[in-house]
Amino acid sequence: MTRVRNSEERVNRKTVISAEEFSEVLEAARLLTDEFFRLRALAVLCLLMLTGKRREEIARVQLDFIRIEHGFLSVTFELEKKKRRKRICPDCETVNSKASSFCKKCGLTIVGIEPRSNKKPDLSTKAISLNDPLTQPIVEYVDNLRNRINTPKFLFPRGKMVFGNYFLIRNRHLTGRQIFNIVRGISELIWPHLFRETVGSEVIKNDPTIIGAFKVMNRLDLENYETGFHYLKRYASDIIQREEEKILD
Repeated sequence: MTRVRNSEERVNRKTVISAEEFSEVLEAARLLTDEFFRLRALAVLCLLMLTGKRREEIARVQLDFIRIEHGFLSVTFELEKKKRRKRICPDCETVNSKASSFCKKCGLTIVGIEPRSNKKPDLSTKAISLNDPLTQPIVEYVDNLRNRINTPKFLFPRGKMVFGNYFLIRNRHLTGRQIFNIVRGISELIWPHLFRETVGSEVIKNDPTIIGAFKVMNRLDLENYETGFHYLKRYASDIIQREEEKILD
Protein backbone atom coordinates (compact mmCIF):
# COMPACT_ATOMS: atom_id res chain seq x y z
CA MET A 1 0.00 0.00 0.00
CA THR A 2 1.27 3.49 -0.80
CA ARG A 3 2.36 5.80 1.99
CA VAL A 4 -0.09 8.63 2.69
CA ARG A 5 -0.20 11.64 4.97
CA ASN A 6 -2.74 13.45 7.14
CA SER A 7 -5.78 11.31 8.08
CA GLU A 8 -4.84 8.60 10.60
CA GLU A 9 -7.36 6.27 8.95
CA ARG A 10 -5.67 6.71 5.58
CA VAL A 11 -2.17 6.26 7.01
CA ASN A 12 -3.12 3.02 8.75
CA ARG A 13 -5.20 1.67 5.89
CA LYS A 14 -4.18 -1.81 4.68
CA THR A 15 -6.91 -2.62 2.14
CA VAL A 16 -7.84 -1.47 -1.33
CA ILE A 17 -11.28 -0.09 -2.21
CA SER A 18 -14.04 -2.68 -2.00
CA ALA A 19 -17.09 -2.68 -4.26
CA GLU A 20 -19.32 -1.81 -1.30
CA GLU A 21 -17.12 1.10 -0.25
CA PHE A 22 -17.00 2.48 -3.78
CA SER A 23 -20.79 2.31 -4.04
CA GLU A 24 -21.03 4.35 -0.84
CA VAL A 25 -18.57 6.92 -2.22
CA LEU A 26 -20.61 7.26 -5.42
CA GLU A 27 -23.76 7.79 -3.36
CA ALA A 28 -22.00 10.52 -1.38
CA ALA A 29 -20.98 12.24 -4.64
CA ARG A 30 -24.58 12.12 -5.88
CA LEU A 31 -25.61 14.19 -2.85
CA LEU A 32 -23.67 17.24 -4.08
CA THR A 33 -26.23 19.95 -4.78
CA ASP A 34 -24.43 21.77 -7.60
CA GLU A 35 -25.04 19.91 -10.87
CA PHE A 36 -21.63 20.60 -12.43
CA PHE A 37 -19.67 19.68 -9.30
CA ARG A 38 -21.79 16.54 -8.88
CA LEU A 39 -21.23 15.40 -12.48
CA ARG A 40 -17.53 16.22 -12.27
CA ALA A 41 -17.02 14.33 -9.01
CA LEU A 42 -18.78 11.25 -10.35
CA ALA A 43 -16.72 11.38 -13.55
CA VAL A 44 -13.45 11.68 -11.58
CA LEU A 45 -14.33 8.73 -9.34
CA CYS A 46 -15.45 6.48 -12.19
CA LEU A 47 -12.46 7.32 -14.39
CA LEU A 48 -10.08 6.56 -11.54
CA MET A 49 -11.79 3.25 -10.79
CA LEU A 50 -11.98 2.18 -14.43
CA THR A 51 -8.41 3.04 -15.39
CA GLY A 52 -6.23 3.34 -12.27
CA LYS A 53 -4.50 6.33 -13.85
CA ARG A 54 -2.44 8.79 -11.83
CA ARG A 55 -4.15 11.98 -10.72
CA GLU A 56 -1.94 14.12 -13.00
CA GLU A 57 -2.87 11.91 -15.96
CA ILE A 58 -6.55 12.30 -15.16
CA ALA A 59 -6.17 16.07 -14.86
CA ARG A 60 -4.54 16.48 -18.29
CA VAL A 61 -7.05 14.51 -20.40
CA GLN A 62 -8.26 16.61 -23.31
CA LEU A 63 -11.96 16.62 -24.14
CA ASP A 64 -11.20 15.71 -27.77
CA PHE A 65 -9.43 12.59 -26.46
CA ILE A 66 -12.77 11.22 -25.24
CA ARG A 67 -14.59 9.25 -27.93
CA ILE A 68 -17.55 6.91 -28.06
CA GLU A 69 -17.35 4.41 -30.89
CA HIS A 70 -18.22 0.78 -31.58
CA GLY A 71 -19.74 0.31 -28.14
CA PHE A 72 -16.67 1.57 -26.26
CA LEU A 73 -15.69 4.67 -24.36
CA SER A 74 -12.19 5.51 -25.58
CA VAL A 75 -9.95 7.72 -23.42
CA THR A 76 -6.43 8.81 -24.35
CA PHE A 77 -4.05 9.78 -21.54
CA GLU A 78 -0.77 11.63 -21.56
CA LEU A 79 1.38 9.43 -19.36
CA GLU A 80 3.11 10.80 -16.29
CA LYS A 81 6.55 9.23 -16.58
CA LYS A 82 10.05 10.20 -15.71
CA LYS A 83 11.42 12.42 -18.46
CA ARG A 84 14.53 10.81 -19.87
CA ARG A 85 17.23 13.27 -20.79
CA LYS A 86 19.14 12.61 -24.01
CA ARG A 87 21.99 14.17 -25.94
CA ILE A 88 20.78 15.31 -29.37
CA CYS A 89 23.48 15.48 -32.04
CA PRO A 90 23.52 19.02 -33.52
CA ASP A 91 24.62 17.71 -36.92
CA CYS A 92 22.35 14.73 -37.67
CA GLU A 93 19.81 15.22 -34.81
CA THR A 94 20.28 11.62 -33.69
CA VAL A 95 19.06 10.93 -30.14
CA ASN A 96 21.85 9.52 -27.95
CA SER A 97 21.92 8.52 -24.30
CA LYS A 98 22.85 11.29 -21.89
CA ALA A 99 26.10 9.45 -21.07
CA SER A 100 27.24 9.30 -24.71
CA SER A 101 30.48 11.05 -25.65
CA PHE A 102 30.09 10.52 -29.40
CA CYS A 103 27.07 10.44 -31.69
CA LYS A 104 26.19 6.84 -32.49
CA LYS A 105 25.35 7.76 -36.08
CA CYS A 106 27.87 10.34 -37.31
CA GLY A 107 30.56 10.07 -34.62
CA LEU A 108 30.52 13.75 -33.69
CA THR A 109 31.84 14.60 -30.23
CA ILE A 110 28.81 15.52 -28.10
CA VAL A 111 30.39 15.68 -24.64
CA GLY A 112 29.62 19.40 -24.39
CA ILE A 113 26.00 19.01 -25.50
CA GLU A 114 23.55 19.57 -22.63
CA PRO A 115 21.20 16.57 -22.23
CA ARG A 116 17.53 17.47 -22.65
CA SER A 117 14.25 15.64 -22.41
CA ASN A 118 12.13 14.55 -25.32
CA LYS A 119 9.13 16.88 -25.21
CA LYS A 120 6.80 14.58 -27.14
CA PRO A 121 4.47 12.99 -24.56
CA ASP A 122 3.76 9.29 -24.35
CA LEU A 123 0.09 8.57 -24.98
CA SER A 124 -2.01 5.60 -23.93
CA THR A 125 -5.57 4.89 -25.02
CA LYS A 126 -7.94 2.82 -22.89
CA ALA A 127 -11.17 1.40 -24.35
CA ILE A 128 -13.93 0.65 -21.85
CA SER A 129 -17.16 -1.11 -22.72
CA LEU A 130 -20.24 1.10 -22.55
CA ASN A 131 -21.94 -1.85 -20.86
CA ASP A 132 -19.91 -1.06 -17.75
CA PRO A 133 -22.21 1.05 -15.55
CA LEU A 134 -19.28 3.24 -14.47
CA THR A 135 -18.99 4.68 -17.99
CA GLN A 136 -22.39 6.38 -17.80
CA PRO A 137 -21.39 9.14 -15.32
CA ILE A 138 -18.40 9.96 -17.54
CA VAL A 139 -20.59 10.14 -20.66
CA GLU A 140 -23.09 12.42 -18.87
CA TYR A 141 -20.30 14.73 -17.72
CA VAL A 142 -18.76 14.87 -21.21
CA ASP A 143 -22.16 15.73 -22.71
CA ASN A 144 -22.51 18.54 -20.17
CA LEU A 145 -19.17 20.03 -21.26
CA ARG A 146 -19.79 19.67 -24.99
CA ASN A 147 -23.21 21.31 -24.74
CA ARG A 148 -21.69 24.49 -23.35
CA ILE A 149 -21.31 27.55 -25.60
CA ASN A 150 -17.62 27.87 -24.76
CA THR A 151 -16.53 24.22 -24.83
CA PRO A 152 -13.38 23.69 -22.72
CA LYS A 153 -10.25 22.08 -24.10
CA PHE A 154 -9.77 19.73 -21.15
CA LEU A 155 -12.02 17.12 -19.58
CA PHE A 156 -11.48 18.67 -16.17
CA PRO A 157 -11.05 22.39 -16.86
CA ARG A 158 -9.95 24.82 -14.22
CA GLY A 159 -12.49 27.44 -13.13
CA LYS A 160 -13.08 30.41 -10.90
CA MET A 161 -15.96 31.36 -8.65
CA VAL A 162 -17.47 34.78 -9.34
CA PHE A 163 -20.43 35.95 -7.22
CA GLY A 164 -21.45 32.37 -6.53
CA ASN A 165 -21.14 31.23 -10.15
CA TYR A 166 -18.39 28.88 -11.33
CA PHE A 167 -16.87 29.91 -14.68
CA LEU A 168 -14.69 27.46 -16.60
CA ILE A 169 -11.29 28.53 -17.94
CA ARG A 170 -11.22 27.03 -21.39
CA ASN A 171 -7.51 26.36 -21.94
CA ARG A 172 -6.41 25.35 -18.43
CA HIS A 173 -6.92 22.06 -16.63
CA LEU A 174 -7.12 21.16 -12.96
CA THR A 175 -3.92 20.23 -11.16
CA GLY A 176 -3.28 16.79 -9.76
CA ARG A 177 -3.72 18.26 -6.29
CA GLN A 178 -7.16 19.57 -7.23
CA ILE A 179 -8.15 16.10 -8.43
CA PHE A 180 -6.98 14.81 -5.05
CA ASN A 181 -9.11 17.43 -3.29
CA ILE A 182 -12.22 16.40 -5.26
CA VAL A 183 -11.79 12.83 -4.02
CA ARG A 184 -10.94 13.91 -0.47
CA GLY A 185 -13.99 16.17 -0.40
CA ILE A 186 -16.19 13.09 -0.83
CA SER A 187 -14.36 10.64 1.43
CA GLU A 188 -11.66 10.94 4.06
CA LEU A 189 -10.71 7.29 3.64
CA ILE A 190 -9.68 7.15 -0.02
CA TRP A 191 -7.23 8.99 -2.24
CA PRO A 192 -6.50 8.89 -6.01
CA HIS A 193 -3.51 6.54 -5.88
CA LEU A 194 -5.55 4.04 -3.89
CA PHE A 195 -7.63 3.52 -7.04
CA ARG A 196 -4.40 2.57 -8.82
CA GLU A 197 -3.66 0.04 -6.11
CA THR A 198 -7.22 -1.27 -6.40
CA VAL A 199 -7.07 -1.75 -10.18
CA GLY A 200 -3.68 -3.50 -9.96
CA SER A 201 -4.92 -5.80 -7.21
CA GLU A 202 -8.04 -6.66 -9.20
CA VAL A 203 -5.93 -7.69 -12.19
CA ILE A 204 -3.85 -10.01 -9.99
CA LYS A 205 -6.95 -11.51 -8.36
CA ASN A 206 -8.24 -12.44 -11.80
CA ASP A 207 -4.87 -13.83 -12.88
CA PRO A 208 -2.51 -14.62 -9.94
CA THR A 209 0.29 -15.84 -12.23
CA ILE A 210 3.49 -14.40 -13.63
CA ILE A 211 1.49 -13.34 -16.68
CA GLY A 212 -0.78 -11.40 -14.32
CA ALA A 213 2.17 -9.21 -13.29
CA PHE A 214 2.70 -8.27 -16.93
CA LYS A 215 -1.03 -7.59 -17.29
CA VAL A 216 -0.71 -5.10 -14.43
CA MET A 217 2.20 -3.48 -16.26
CA ASN A 218 0.07 -3.12 -19.39
CA ARG A 219 -3.10 -2.00 -17.59
CA LEU A 220 -1.38 0.70 -15.52
CA ASP A 221 1.18 1.67 -18.21
CA LEU A 222 4.09 0.91 -15.89
CA GLU A 223 7.63 1.58 -17.10
CA ASN A 224 8.86 -1.84 -15.97
CA TYR A 225 7.44 -5.17 -14.83
CA GLU A 226 8.90 -5.04 -11.31
CA THR A 227 5.96 -3.07 -9.93
CA GLY A 228 3.62 -5.68 -11.40
CA PHE A 229 5.45 -8.33 -9.40
CA HIS A 230 4.97 -6.24 -6.24
CA TYR A 231 1.21 -6.63 -6.70
CA LEU A 232 1.66 -10.37 -7.25
CA LYS A 233 3.84 -10.70 -4.15
CA ARG A 234 1.36 -8.74 -2.03
CA TYR A 235 -1.54 -10.90 -3.24
CA ALA A 236 0.42 -14.08 -2.47
CA SER A 237 1.26 -12.77 1.01
CA ASP A 238 -2.42 -12.06 1.69
CA ILE A 239 -3.39 -15.59 0.61
CA ILE A 240 -0.68 -17.16 2.79
CA GLN A 241 -1.74 -15.04 5.79
CA ARG A 242 -5.38 -16.04 5.42
CA GLU A 243 -4.43 -19.71 5.16
CA GLU A 244 -2.31 -19.45 8.31
CA GLU A 245 -5.17 -17.76 10.17
CA LYS A 246 -7.49 -20.63 9.18
CA ILE A 247 -5.02 -23.16 10.57
CA LEU A 248 -4.71 -21.24 13.85
CA ASP A 249 -8.49 -21.06 14.18
